[in-house]
Order: sequence, then C-alpha cells, then structure tokens
Amino acid sequence: MGIEYITAVVIDGGIQIDQLFFHDSDGYMIEICDCQKLPVLPLTTQPLNKPSHAAPIKQKKLRSVVSATSICSAVETDWMMENLICDIVDIAF
Repeated sequence: MGIEYITAVVIDGGIQIDQLFFHDSDGYMIEICDCQKLPVLPLTTQPLNKPSHAAPIKQKKLRSVVSATSICSAVETDWMMENLICDIVDIAF
C-alpha cells in the first residue's frame, strides 16, 4: 500500500505493548496498539455516592437496557478487533 509507518514497543508494568503509528489521508496520526493486554483498573476504590436530591431510577428497565447494550457492544468490539488485526497484518506485510 505504500504507507509509511513506524513501530514501537512499550513495557508497562511488565506487560509488553506493541504499537504502530502512521498518518491517514487527512494528515492525522493514527496509533494502533494491543492495549487490551493492559488490565482495567478502577479510577477509585471508593464507590460514587449519588446526590441525595437525585430521583430514584427504575432499576428493572435500566438493567435490561444495559445488558442489551453490553451484548451489542461486546459483539461490535470483537468484530472491530478482528478487522483491526487483519488491517495491521496487511500493513506489516
């Protein structure tokens, strides 16, 4: 494809992360990495307290929407990652 790119390897907390950088046709720099290797850490160990003046939420409706959205998001994320890996292989070889 003739796209110029550079690669880098970063080790964070003993975990090796491979990175690929290139510019798209608009001149923006794109970074592709296997950051999914990094563990997801909570921002805080303290739970968020809802304000006392907040209206109660209908829990049943919220749970069904969240679970349906989570399933769709997981499927879409898997599809995007598969396509990303294929694109990286095409660029590298």
